[in-house]
Amino acid sequence: MALHLPINAECNIQCVFCSSAGRSEDFSVPRLLGLVDADTTGHVQVSGGDPLLRDPAELLAILAHIKKRRKVIELQTNAVLVKQYDPARFKLIAKLVDFFNVNFSAHTPELDLAVTGAPEGFVRRVESIRYMVSLGTPVRLTYIVHKANVAHCADFVDFVARELPGVGWVQFSYVKGMGRAKGNDAIIPRFEEAAGPLNAAMDRLQALGLRYEVDHIPACFVRGHLDQHVDYRKMRAAKPGIHLSEKQKTAECDGCSLREHCPGPRRDYVEVYGGLRA
Repeated sequence: MALHLPINAECNIQCVFCSSAGRSEDFSVPRLLGLVDADTTGHVQVSGGDPLLRDPAELLAILAHIKKRRKVIELQTNAVLVKQYDPARFKLIAKLVDFFNVNFSAHTPELDLAVTGAPEGFVRRVESIRYMVSLGTPVRLTYIVHKANVAHCADFVDFVARELPGVGWVQFSYVKGMGRAKGNDAIIPRFEEAAGPLNAAMDRLQALGLRYEVDHIPACFVRGHLDQHVDYRKMRAAKPGIHLSEKQKTAECDGCSLREHCPGPRRDYVEVYGGLRA
């Protein structure tokens, strides 16, 4: 488990699936440091908005405080601004964080523009990721699976293998029905629609020897990759967490051999489609 720590609401791209759109809370440094001090998970996900839009001195102060508490630091960013950031300051950030988690949900500039609304965002992100890899800090790419890109999961894997050597970790995260995606079946695909492309992509990652994970899709749709299913691992280890409240078993889960170790579909998915399967 991890403490999810948004440190701002500002973002420089407009992802169609953004789950934090409309977020409003206290982002003061004292409050954020207090949340870190109260954390019992040992892993802090520093997010936004995009945290690189926070005042650089404040961002460094927050990261340094987390590091002093001996916690794992995951910095979540779209990476578009990395190469425009002051190089010396970014190198300090890279030394403090344990890994970067980059939202990257397209394998072509055209699809990226449709997903993020950011002209030149694809080119800048690729350039930034290559730079981040060169600094030696691990980089995870998170591909948010939604209607516009679900058919291209395996294409994304091939793109990463071809264009981003040094990136050895990909997570496929099923879109949450929150923020801009709330109640929107034009953004949230059915699980049956996603299962084939997702499994093909993970088969490809496995063949390439790359680390991968999948999250927010019930385990029954990815039976060949249970060891990489985030919630399945948590439940087998009896770990508490938000996965137990965000998701719910349905009547369709009765009799499933995975029922004990799968929390079921997201509640916001059931709100859109009425159940697990069509």
